[in-house]
Amino acid sequence: MSLLYIREAVVNVTDLASATRFHVDAFGFDVLETSETEVLLGAAGAPAGRLRLVAATAEATVAAHERPAPRVWDLGARLLGIYSHDLPATVTTVTLAGGRSNPPVTYPYGTASLSELVAEGVDGVWWTVPQAVPGAHRRSDAYENDPERLHSELHTAVLVVDDHDAAVEFFTAGGLLTVFDGVMSGDPFDTLTRMPADASLRLAFMGGTDHLPARFEIMSFAGVDTVDRSGEGVGIQRLVWVCDDAAATRAALVAAGAEEVDATTLRGPVGVLITLEDAA
Repeated sequence: MSLLYIREAVVNVTDLASATRFHVDAFGFDVLETSETEVLLGAAGAPAGRLRLVAATAEATVAAHERPAPRVWDLGARLLGIYSHDLPATVTTVTLAGGRSNPPVTYPYGTASLSELVAEGVDGVWWTVPQAVPGAHRRSDAYENDPERLHSELHTAVLVVDDHDAAVEFFTAGGLLTVFDGVMSGDPFDTLTRMPADASLRLAFMGGTDHLPARFEIMSFAGVDTVDRSGEGVGIQRLVWVCDDAAATRAALVAAGAEEVDATTLRGPVGVLITLEDAA
């Protein structure tokens, strides 16, 4: 019994057409399906790690325009991640598409180093973009299908929480494995996230048994004026998880504290909706 990987991240957007253009232009997503109210984006050759854009309600759209955009450390389903083969090129594509990128940084990662940037997209969604190092990055079906493409499919989805240990425990109950859990502070992490120099972040990187994309991360911050933005109707709303046994995984998550919303959907930490599907 286990969560395996995220098939889709579902994002409510204030303008469906402009949000679609941003994600196509910034990250090279392909448009897979369209309707009047939804657009499904993905990467050729990648059956998962997809992004579903859904038109937000008029009420949620008005409210989103009336308040400041979330910061990277505000509580909620806050970030999505994607690999890049060329971080300076990603800065250019994100900026030209209408987003805003922090400078790329490099920091120790295990016995090697990792280069990464964090960028502000649209509709309150931030993006974490690590450099894809040939032979070293985790699996990407998009890159395996087309090694020359700039960006991968979704690499990860990230929750920013106030109770880090409880969130890790919740998803561990669903069968995820913790690959890394550590605290980061000072330069270059303040440059990476724009957090104050005396703040810190804790990151848990989690995945299913085969670590298929998209994977999952939990972040928490200390030393910042965190605001709870988890109940807003614009931004990342739902994660669609593939499981090896959806019924058993559901039971385990409910036992761990998930709220049952309907027959296929649960509400997890910081209000994120979780839809469970059996692997084909």
